[in-house]
Amino acid sequence: MLTIQIAEINDFSLFKSPKAFTAFFGIDPSVNQSGKFTGDRNRISKRGTRIGRRVLFTMALSSIRTTRNGDSINPILRDYYLKKCVSKKKKVALIAVMHKLLHYIFAVLRDLKPFEFRSPQEHQAWRNNKLQTAPKHVA
Repeated sequence: MLTIQIAEINDFSLFKSPKAFTAFFGIDPSVNQSGKFTGDRNRISKRGTRIGRRVLFTMALSSIRTTRNGDSINPILRDYYLKKCVSKKKKVALIAVMHKLLHYIFAVLRDLKPFEFRSPQEHQAWRNNKLQTAPKHVA
């Protein structure tokens, strides 16, 4: 499935940020405003590639499901999905998982490193360690 995503992307250098990457797939929120009115119940824009969105939807579904013995395929994304389901509808939570998957794909393509499962706490500790060991830039 990732092969289809990469074929849809074509030239990755066009995307400067994860926000532009999600907009390419049409997962970004649509703008609903007129004059001083700004709508707060926005849907996804769907302006992007339809095939890529379908593949992403399938990837999100498969990453939140459990196996026959009850183990999660991707426990981090499943926990994220279940937390979102508390306050949102299930499809809205699934769109949030799709959004997170796009951020994962963007980071893998940007850094050219394989994906690693990390809990949010592990990632925060890794990031803090990376920031502390980075050389200080003095202007």
